[in-house]
Amino acid sequence: MKIVSCDDKQVFIRPWFYNDIQNKSNKYAHIIMIATKPDIIKQAPIYLELKKRWELVILVHTGQHYDYNLSKWVLTEFWMDVDVNLNIYWEITKKYSLIVERLWDFLKILQEDYKKIPVPYVHWDTMTAATADKASFLSKVSVVHVEAWIRTYTPNKYFYYKLFSDYENWKFDFNEYRKSLKDESIYELWSIEPYPEQFCTRWIEPSTGFFAAPVEFNRKTLITEWFPQENIKVVWNTTSDAIEISKTKMKNSKAFERFPNMKWKQFIFVTIHRRENTQKRERFLVIYYALKKLVQDWVDVCFLWLYASEWAIDNYWLRADIEKLQKDYPDNFAYWPALAHHTEVIDMISKAWAIVSDSGSMQEEWSVLWIPYVTIRFWSDRSETILDGQNVLAPPINSNLIVDIVKWAIWNKKMIKKNLYWKNVSKKIVDWILEVLKTQGKLFRFDDERLDLWYFFNWKI
Repeated sequence: MKIVSCDDKQVFIRPWFYNDIQNKSNKYAHIIMIATKPDIIKQAPIYLELKKRWELVILVHTGQHYDYNLSKWVLTEFWMDVDVNLNIYWEITKKYSLIVERLWDFLKILQEDYKKIPVPYVHWDTMTAATADKASFLSKVSVVHVEAWIRTYTPNKYFYYKLFSDYENWKFDFNEYRKSLKDESIYELWSIEPYPEQFCTRWIEPSTGFFAAPVEFNRKTLITEWFPQENIKVVWNTTSDAIEISKTKMKNSKAFERFPNMKWKQFIFVTIHRRENTQKRERFLVIYYALKKLVQDWVDVCFLWLYASEWAIDNYWLRADIEKLQKDYPDNFAYWPALAHHTEVIDMISKAWAIVSDSGSMQEEWSVLWIPYVTIRFWSDRSETILDGQNVLAPPINSNLIVDIVKWAIWNKKMIKKNLYWKNVSKKIVDWILEVLKTQGKLFRFDDERLDLWYFFNWKI
């Protein structure tokens, strides 16, 4: 498939795409929206399930992540063929407006020229989800929100004041800390982090026609926000399905050829990329020096660099320091670019002693694989993992506190519990969507349709 460059500011359509659409008798066009690597991984099982049922499936890539490591290989890995590339470019505000404008044009063509009813699937809290849903809503189309209601639960300031005060006075106890994080009364819901994703996820729900909630906790909280119960189903998380696909290919993984000093080791797998962690100097320095301390304490640390962490290392003058750390600790420290293949990521984290990251999606992957997880944030948008005790927060305020929490988590077998997200998730989602379309005809409904008032229409004088 030809990939257009950012200089080519046109939408790219696969050759013969509209001919194929014309020849399809399907009434509904299931549009799978993707943009980032996590999007691709989590939307892949739904894409494959719809294909298996001979539905008309259209894969739309915004063009946000199109380099090898972040997109291209994962598409091949999950047998996904892009039909439309919106080819967005420039600053984030420009990207937002381009997705709305270009997707709206595409939906209009599908509706008016090819008489198809679009059924877009958006994922999680991404920029793509928060713009594709707007283009859809303005086209009188409601979206399927995969991983609906991803809200940030943040412990309040009094909790943190006590934590940091106790730590400074040698009163910190990991088991008590982990237990205290299970108390729902300490949390508040007003955070704007992750930025801008937390804004995006709250912005999507009003235009959603079907909420695919990962767990019961999400369903209950959606109802408290006054969204209709009949549109909300607990279907678990498509991460489980994606991991099952990748596990079948693990025998071909070459992950440890990249990281030979981690093979057969009890290593921690580390990624840091959140804007609020990498673009705030104080936070990143806290995280960096915690990792450095772990390495110097002979903990095996596998630190995968991403663009955001590389930017921070260069901008905060840490390049020489990290290169010296690699030289001084060749046996227990690895620092290398992120793995391109999902299979290789799963291979590595399944063999890790713990994961230390600020990633959202990895909080789900380790649960499926039963690996202890330390979240380098003040909060989690996978609150169910914290409340269940499988995940623990390591707030980026004190480097020594992070070190202690990580060391405790590595050896705390109580954190290894169960898969919160089950299996065959994509099948459940597709089953529900096809049933809704069969009974309702569409997801977007004005109030007279939603309230089933057609019988009472009377325009006779």
